[in-house]
Amino acid sequence: MEENVEIKIDPRNYRIHGDENKRLIHKSLVECGAGRSVLADRDNVLIAGNGVYEEAQKLGLKVRIVESDGTELIVIKRKDLSTEDEKRKLLALADNHTSDTSEFDWKLVIENFSPDVLNDWEFSVDEIELSTDIHNSDDEKDNNLYTKKIVSPIYTPTGNKPAISELYNLETYNCLMKQIQECNLDKQTKDFLQIAASRHIVFDYGKIAEFYAHSNNIIQNLMENSALVIIDFNKAIELGYVCLKKELSDSYLEDYSNDEK
Repeated sequence: MEENVEIKIDPRNYRIHGDENKRLIHKSLVECGAGRSVLADRDNVLIAGNGVYEEAQKLGLKVRIVESDGTELIVIKRKDLSTEDEKRKLLALADNHTSDTSEFDWKLVIENFSPDVLNDWEFSVDEIELSTDIHNSDDEKDNNLYTKKIVSPIYTPTGNKPAISELYNLETYNCLMKQIQECNLDKQTKDFLQIAASRHIVFDYGKIAEFYAHSNNIIQNLMENSALVIIDFNKAIELGYVCLKKELSDSYLEDYSNDEK
């Protein structure tokens, strides 16, 4: 056990700790005390817990180092908390929530890891590159807060992959198809009405987005071309899937006219 050792912040920390994240970590430490431990290498440079360590230093919390070679799991036992304590419940909530309020520094991640490594750890390389492109593009834009405020969504799995049968509802479509089949119509008219009936297939776009996030690149590309998800605003307009009201369309063309020259 070491004490009074200088701990150093990781100069290549892959997480960005914004104001909200710092504020919530600080609040958790003040109201609930320290929770999980932080991790450092043998050179006393932090591997994990940079944000927690910084806020703990501001509060003057004592630091105790427990050495390990990684072959054991060290459990921090809060002897002041019992299972039913309100502070214990609040600490569990805060511990899970604070990590959600930080984000990856994707530029730094891409600089330090190959696509194969990221894929092995189940990062979506396409999504990382898209996110980086969006941030880079935002940095180059002017301060126009009207029509250029559009940001493409990033699709990340949040649950289990839905079954295909969960993605759409054929109830109205099947009813219309039955009516068409029962009518005495010429083939050309029947074909037209059957095509039109497909407009009544109801898609669950929330589950479609989840399905997309779990799919491979080939399926994702086909889904994008079918406008089941919108990845690129300009591409959506090019394919004819986005219609803008005249005044918004005029503003869009005005903003982007120079980009096309």
